[in-house]
Amino acid sequence: MITPATAIRPLLRSLVLLACGLAAAMTASVRSEDKKDKKDEKPLPPAVVEFFETKVRPVLAEQCLRCHDEKKHKGNLRLDSRAAILAGGDQGPALVPGEPEKSLLVKAIHYANAELRMPPNKKLPPEHIKNLEQWVKMGAPWPGDSKEVTVARKGDKEITTSDRGYWAYRPLKRPAVPEVTDKKWVANPIDAFIRAKLQAANLEPNGPAGRRELVRRVYYDVLGLPPTPAEVDAFVNDSSPQAWENLVDRLLASPQYGEKWGRHWLDLVRFAETNGYERDGPKENVWRYRDYVIQAFNKDKPFDRFILEQLAGDELPDADVETLTATGFYRLGLWDDEPVDRVQAYYDGLDDVVSTTSQVFLGLTMGCARCHAHKIDPVQNADYYRLLAFFHNLKHGNTQVPIASEAERKAHQQRLDQHKGELDRLEKAIAVHEQKIYDSLSNPEKDDSKDRRTRDRLIAERSRKVLAPDEFKDYQAKKTELDTLKKTKLPGLPSVLGAEENGKQVPETFVLVRGNAHVKGTQVEPGFPTVLTSAETKVPAFAAMPSTSGRRLVLAKWIASGDNPLTARVIANRLWQHHFGRGIVESANDFGKAGTPPTHPELLDWLASETVAQGWRLKTMHKLILMSNTYRMSSTGNPKALAKDPTNRLFWRFDMRRLTAEEVRDSILAVTGTLNLKMHGPSIYPVLPREALATASNPAAAWGKSSLEEAARRSVYVYVKRSLRPPILMNFDAPDTDSSAAVRFTTTVPTQALGLLNSQFAGEQAALLAKRLDKEAKSTADKVTLAIRLTTGRLPATQEVIEDVKLIESLQKEEGLSAQRALEDYCLMILNTNEFIYLD
Repeated sequence: MITPATAIRPLLRSLVLLACGLAAAMTASVRSEDKKDKKDEKPLPPAVVEFFETKVRPVLAEQCLRCHDEKKHKGNLRLDSRAAILAGGDQGPALVPGEPEKSLLVKAIHYANAELRMPPNKKLPPEHIKNLEQWVKMGAPWPGDSKEVTVARKGDKEITTSDRGYWAYRPLKRPAVPEVTDKKWVANPIDAFIRAKLQAANLEPNGPAGRRELVRRVYYDVLGLPPTPAEVDAFVNDSSPQAWENLVDRLLASPQYGEKWGRHWLDLVRFAETNGYERDGPKENVWRYRDYVIQAFNKDKPFDRFILEQLAGDELPDADVETLTATGFYRLGLWDDEPVDRVQAYYDGLDDVVSTTSQVFLGLTMGCARCHAHKIDPVQNADYYRLLAFFHNLKHGNTQVPIASEAERKAHQQRLDQHKGELDRLEKAIAVHEQKIYDSLSNPEKDDSKDRRTRDRLIAERSRKVLAPDEFKDYQAKKTELDTLKKTKLPGLPSVLGAEENGKQVPETFVLVRGNAHVKGTQVEPGFPTVLTSAETKVPAFAAMPSTSGRRLVLAKWIASGDNPLTARVIANRLWQHHFGRGIVESANDFGKAGTPPTHPELLDWLASETVAQGWRLKTMHKLILMSNTYRMSSTGNPKALAKDPTNRLFWRFDMRRLTAEEVRDSILAVTGTLNLKMHGPSIYPVLPREALATASNPAAAWGKSSLEEAARRSVYVYVKRSLRPPILMNFDAPDTDSSAAVRFTTTVPTQALGLLNSQFAGEQAALLAKRLDKEAKSTADKVTLAIRLTTGRLPATQEVIEDVKLIESLQKEEGLSAQRALEDYCLMILNTNEFIYLD
């Protein structure tokens, strides 16, 4: 994987130095006389022979041949003959005869480049350097060397027919739906594929989940929020055959669907609102990308269009504000605004784009091929740079793209002109008063006033004496008004954080040796991964526009094509993953050989084919999955199935799961009755404990402040600062934002329980829940019943209510708590129950 330049610099030096220099490009290094047979060569002059044998060969033998002879040739470079040196190593010739200034061997021994020094341990004496440079200038003569030397080069990985036959890279074909004996259980083709596998393993699927469990499951699955007791009752008591379908349709149409499923996408694209690194500065307007994602899911934007807009929204024929906002995808990663090595930092930024794009859309770990051919998958080193070439023209950093309309621009200019006019008016009025004061100064004082600070001091000292009272009052008022006006920050034109290129002319792209931006190898052109193409595959011509190259649109269309074998498989797997807790391919970002193979490859291909057939409409696929009996199974254990398939790889039951970090916080707000469902707009800042703020370098400026009402909005709108996250989200495994997070890990650690029991947030919410219970219920028993209903959706048993009432009473009698404090402590306990935090 990629190592920062500062960390790999010593390794690069060793490799490059042992290779005795790398050529910037292949040149005509072997002259015509070098190709003649020995009988055609003229003998070298004795003086030249003597120079080589006494001044050159000893240095090469002592300093280079330990690593670059016939037996050992680091970097595939041999230095034991002229032909070998001219043939070069992995990157071509080490020298250009007659041209020492173009020979990296000469540059290496001069230590001209920090990354290119030979020998690595100690610089050669000046005399040796001068002799080697003179030798190259002479044409690098080598007495007695006439043979052609073939150096075994370590070429790029060869892509074979077998590689292309790997399940993930094969063309997508819709498999036949299997026939099963238990036809009654099959509600749709999904069930047939699952039942066939279970049938082959001699296992039975679980029975259906209870209606209360089912309604709670689907609410969290689709909306990320708990159903209210009334919503639970409505479904449980609806005996119509269409009850489940009606519920599914209603939930998929809810605006909260986009917030829940948009959050899944934000995990993938490493969404954050700051740059990371030491200062962790803000990414202005990045919240607009989050809103774009939420709206795209709610509008059921076809997934292929969703791809096009994010990768090339500025290059689309119908580009608009929405598509420009979508290109914020490129700006979500880490960005070092003060790098030690700006060139290397630029390519590190491009690596973030290449790695994220390939993983998120294709399930390919292309980033592993940045420094060498992929060690496991059939991905060439050159494949990485061919893909990078599509993005090579992107500007680096947090580029703001204007989105103002003509009317907005005119109105903005009018505000600027008006502001300037007011400044001019006040400055002129103040100047009249100050001129009067200046005129009163003595000639020596006027001479001293040539210094601006002295002039200001003298005018300030004399103003009250020289000006009449009404003039002085007007002078002071206008100065105050001017100061205020200068500090007034006019709102700028609306803009989005998005992609921007350096015009339509694109820089050349080279393979970078070991990922080092300063060591260029072979030049490459934009191209798709070799394993996914054939000899007939041609990259379409680029339709350059005034400000872009058009390259990203070509790539986006290829990725979004139904003929691409990976894209549909990857998104179909992600849908399954978030409905069932894990994907058919568990390594959702890695469909390669280092990932996990699919448990149900035929089902995955069927779902992928269906996704394309349904016009890439994800809500259609959601409904298909939710309407299956596979989804509606219970999560209870089965001794036989547990013994044969303990990890449920065959999906004989529905897996239980803990709520996600956002669902925990949002659910607490929901049951206390304080959740604010306001959507979209700039991010919010919930109150953070002092202990969390203390971890920041500048605690006072580390976090913003929102009103109580705004702070109670859904967690998807919480400001995502890479170096500072709300503890409740971090404790419950909010994703790492440094790279694409395909799967959230679910940990069980003490800080989760301790945080929910002792944090300021939990205490405040428990008090709010107690207030709600007081308002909506009368007796203690009724309050207990309502608390359990709000947090679990179920109606508690009579004995359970009796025991909980006794608990509240004991807190008053034995602990001396007031009735209100005892109820608050009970509410705190309820918010910590497994039944609240876990589904099923």
